[in-house]
Amino acid sequence: MAPTPEQTELGYHRMWDRAQIAAGKLEGARKIARAIIANRARYAAVEQATGVPWFMIGPLHARESDMDFATHLHNGDSLKARTRHVPAGRPRRGDPPFLWDASAIDALTMAPHELQKVKAWSLERILYETEKYNGWGYLKRGNSPYLWSWTSEYHGGKYVRDGVYDPGHWDEQAGCVALIKALAALEPAVAARLTHREPAPPAEVDAAATKRARVARAGAVATGAAGGGNETAKAVMAQPDQPAVLLLPSLAAWSLVGVGVAVVLVATALIVRKRAAILAKWAGASPVPVASA
Repeated sequence: MAPTPEQTELGYHRMWDRAQIAAGKLEGARKIARAIIANRARYAAVEQATGVPWFMIGPLHARESDMDFATHLHNGDSLKARTRHVPAGRPRRGDPPFLWDASAIDALTMAPHELQKVKAWSLERILYETEKYNGWGYLKRGNSPYLWSWTSEYHGGKYVRDGVYDPGHWDEQAGCVALIKALAALEPAVAARLTHREPAPPAEVDAAATKRARVARAGAVATGAAGGGNETAKAVMAQPDQPAVLLLPSLAAWSLVGVGVAVVLVATALIVRKRAAILAKWAGASPVPVASA
């Protein structure tokens, strides 16, 4: 089962804060970021139609087709025909050749993405929807290169084709996080929009998570954390419960109810016992003589 945005907020929050663009990839990330900025008008037009931030669309385009505007944003197939690879047969409406903008709008708004429905684009939500756009297969493996390649949070492993994962393969393509960070460094407006964050819980609240709650949350991502130590899956399990102190009023109330019930039961038992003793006494007594007429 795929995780929810709420289940992944903590993991993405922490990973973004930790992530650093690899020193050897910094100039490469800046180069791609400058190319995205050069095409900002095209990405902004799609943002206007869908609400998806242009600085998220650009990195998706870089991942899917090296920013080739002759290809579908869905998967990099040629705009001269409907898509052949997953998702195949897109866009469903219209006739080829397709315009890049129209195809990009279809890619972002088709099920299961439906990104036009997202109301608030926090940084954590951008990362969630970016990983979802590529698929949740890495939850069982390790940190997704689609997001984290070229950063300190990527440790190798890649799906080399649909359904085939190679743990020894190293993704050489820039991940979306590296590109978003490079964009933020070059564009103050992007940096300003990325300040919209989902707050991480205080440490004392984080520490209050119970084992049972962690196990329950682990089920929400199937066996996500078991396979490769994926940080997003781990964060699902590590999300905090309410502080234990908040349970005290309820516990006290139930304790009082329990004491009251016990008192009633004891009193009832004493009454029944006393009545039984009286009946037993009368049952064992001699018959009362009756006077003759």
